[in-house]
Amino acid sequence: MRYVLRSLPMLALSLTLITPARAQQPDSATVGEVRAAIRHYDEALRRAETATLEQFWAAEYTFVNPRGERLTRADRLANVRTGRTAFDSLAPVPQEERIRTYGGKDAVAVHTTLLTIGGRYSGRAEQGQFRAMAIWVRRDGRWQQVASQLTSVTGP
Repeated sequence: MRYVLRSLPMLALSLTLITPARAQQPDSATVGEVRAAIRHYDEALRRAETATLEQFWAAEYTFVNPRGERLTRADRLANVRTGRTAFDSLAPVPQEERIRTYGGKDAVAVHTTLLTIGGRYSGRAEQGQFRAMAIWVRRDGRWQQVASQLTSVTGP
């Protein structure tokens, strides 16, 4: 019996550690900050503003493009600088946008959306609809992407 009683605190701690993290109740101010950063980022991407994109992509940023290739921040910046990544059109579908926030001061946000894209990624033409996911972190009072991925939407 003594063994069982001594084990209960460890069991409670273990359950706490393995319980999946849950999104906090939406903080409209934080979601608004993230949404504003996303809009500014999208505009910088459309205009190929590498200096601005450099600020949005964290040093450890990783991108998985529609072909499943993993690119670093340096790879993406080089592609934008050389025109290998460029957009004729980049339009999010607002009703498909979801932003979930986690944490407090140094928050993390997960942004998912549906995009209609026309242009090039890594020198190859891409056109159509894509599911996009980006992981944003707030550092030093600004939002940066640490990872993102695009997946082509095929079929009806």
